[in-house]
Amino acid sequence: MHRMSALAVLLVLAIFLQNASAHGKPSLCYLPRSRGLCYAYFPSYYYDSSSGTCQDFIYGGCQGNENRFSSREECLRTCG
Repeated sequence: MHRMSALAVLLVLAIFLQNASAHGKPSLCYLPRSRGLCYAYFPSYYYDSSSGTCQDFIYGGCQGNENRFSSREECLRTCG
């Protein structure tokens, strides 16, 4: 039974990765916006995969995820 669960997880992961690469966008483009846990104020951009646009947000300066860009142009080059 444990082996079936592991296979199911691998199958779902493979489908997700294949779907992301089929659209030609890196997987980081599908991560949600993440401000992070700190309280700094860094104007940044993230790719909103539901609308297909780069949106601005304030990054707190630590943690967060890779869906964070210093400019709209960089966001569009990577995910647009």
